[in-house]
Amino acid sequence: MYRNPFYLGWNKGWSFLFFLEGGIAKIEAKGFGISITTKVEKGESPLESADRLVSKEQRIRKSRYYSWVKSINEKTIN
Repeated sequence: MYRNPFYLGWNKGWSFLFFLEGGIAKIEAKGFGISITTKVEKGESPLESADRLVSKEQRIRKSRYYSWVKSINEKTIN
């Protein structure tokens, strides 16, 4: 079984593509029904870019989830 040497726990469910677009290094992450792209910042490794991209998306997803839970709880109380 092949194991990616850069395997991290947060990337479960995500796939990554590193590419050049107009001479700019970019990373695309696909997972959970979405696709997000960002450029690789100067001095940043592709792994750090992937971490930054997924961490930001996870914060957004958690925020939306907790907002949804709060709205459901308010409807059942009233």
